[in-house]
This record gives sequence, C-alpha cells and structure tokens, in this order.
Amino acid sequence: FNGYYFSLNDILDCRMSNFFSYIYKHIFLRCFFISLLTLLVFFVLDFVISLITESSGFSMLQIQNTAIESFEGLLSYFEMIMLLSVLITLSIFKQANNIAILQSFGQSPLKISMIAACAPLILSFLFIGFSLLIPSNDVDTYPQWELEDQSISVLQKDKVISIDFSSNKINKVLSTTPNDLSANTEPSSVLQKMSSRTLSLPFATLALVLLASIFLFKHQRNFSISQSIFFGIAAGFGYKLISDLFYLGFRSFDLNINLGIYIPPTIALCFSVFFFLRLSKP
Repeated sequence: FNGYYFSLNDILDCRMSNFFSYIYKHIFLRCFFISLLTLLVFFVLDFVISLITESSGFSMLQIQNTAIESFEGLLSYFEMIMLLSVLITLSIFKQANNIAILQSFGQSPLKISMIAACAPLILSFLFIGFSLLIPSNDVDTYPQWELEDQSISVLQKDKVISIDFSSNKINKVLSTTPNDLSANTEPSSVLQKMSSRTLSLPFATLALVLLASIFLFKHQRNFSISQSIFFGIAAGFGYKLISDLFYLGFRSFDLNINLGIYIPPTIALCFSVFFFLRLSKP
C-alpha cells in the first residue's frame, strides 16, 4: 500500500487497537453519564427535601438559597457518589465479560480503572468551577457576633452593626465597615479550610476510586459483582472516616491543615497503584 507492506500481525494489531479504543471510549462515556445522573439525583433529592422541611414559604430567594446550599452539600459526599458510579460502570462491563477480554489481551487493571476514573476527575474540576461561581450563603445565614461590656457587635455580610445597651434599652445602632472583627472571625478561616478541601477534590476522588476498584479485580472468581460493590463501598466509607479524622485532628491541634487533607489520599493512591501493579504481574 503506497510502497509500504503490512504483515498480518500489523493488521491484527491495528484492529485490536481500534477495538481497545472502542471499549475504553464506552467505559468513559458510560461512567461519565452515570456519574452525572447520580449527582443530579442526589442534588434534586437534597433540594426537594430541604425546601419542604426548612422553608416556611416558596419565595424565589428561598428557592435560590436552598439550591445553593444543596449544591454546596454535594461536597461532603461527592467522592462517594463518584465511587458508586465507577463501581456500577465497571460492574456492567465486567458482567458483559468486556473486562475479562481486555485483561486476556494484556490490558492492565490499573489502565482500565484510570480510564473509568477520568470521568469523575472531569466532573470534580467542573464542580470546583461551579463552586467558585456560585456565592456562598454562610456569612448571611450565620452572622457573627462579639459581646462586650455594654454592647454587642454583629458582623453580617459587608458591615458591622454595633448595638449599645444601657438601662436595658438600645441607645444607638451604628453601621460601619468591618475591620478587625471581620478579619478575625471564625467563618473566614472555616471557609478557607473548606476551599482547601474543595481544591483537593480531584486528587481525593482519584485515590478513592482506585482504592475501591481493587475489589473488582481481586479474587474475581471468589467475589461476585454484588460482593465487589459492597466491599468497594465499605472501603470507601472507611477511607472517608479516616480522612475526616485526619482533617479534624490536624485542625484541633492547630497543625498544617493541608497535610491533614492530602495525607490520606496520598496513602490510598500509593497503596492502590502498588496493588494494581502486583495484579498486573503474571
């Protein structure tokens, strides 16, 4: 062909490469749509329940605030949603024997899991982008106050309201620009730490997904698909518990909070890669 000669092995390699690309493409797309659908289901359920139980009326402002709070609430269980979506996707392909076919042609379990983990990584970056665009309601919902001898100062949004008490009466109310009070309040530090956890979301999601995917490849003949999903979810809950303990421990002892955030996913990721490399050895 145009002066080049291809052997039968070259043609078979080309066809097998297209075959692998076809399966990997479907793994990625299936995982992406399942993850997105699961996120939307959890968001709608949280939004509807919060709107019914907490609101006294259905004003547009109340609906908007409830939607923002529901979106921010996804942060607490975002990794578990992605874990569940990846396990469901890989289980579907495992049940159809597609994963066994890939492994029989020398495709490593780590590569298969990484292809499936690309969808949660993309969604985690999108989640970070949306969280930066959506305003937070923490300061408005929970105003901060400081009690003095005969007065109280309330920090709300972009102003400080000072109320002086004398003879059990309110003498004056002053609105000023927040200075030291707004700089030293606890919510700002809490929001800063929460943003650090949000920025670590892709790394933590990748570590958790790879950790849970181990059970789909280990002891495939001894574990059924339902057992693999169960042990994967149990490993995810264990990881989340240890991660929260690290975060709270570093925060309580006033240590570097970034270490408490990144140590658990780093350990989980290293363990997962090491275990997948062992599975790839003949």
